[in-house]
Amino acid sequence: MKYDLQKLRVIMDNSNIGKLNYSIYPDKNFRIETVIFIRKQANKWEIGVKDKGADYDVTQFDTEAEACQAFLERYYPEGLNCEK
Repeated sequence: MKYDLQKLRVIMDNSNIGKLNYSIYPDKNFRIETVIFIRKQANKWEIGVKDKGADYDVTQFDTEAEACQAFLERYYPEGLNCEK
């Protein structure tokens, strides 16, 4: 199944995951020191972890759908399990 950012937002909302625990697009004013992210960087989509300003475990994808799918599979598989 392919996901886009709109669908990803709906799944994250339906999973009851606190909005303070993740950022779809990293926000420079985000108050938590560690955050997972999905973002477009140049011509690639990336998912990863930002901790105290440094990026870790960054994986690149060619399409938004691939990045959203991997984001859910890696960080929130329970969101996929409730999706029927």
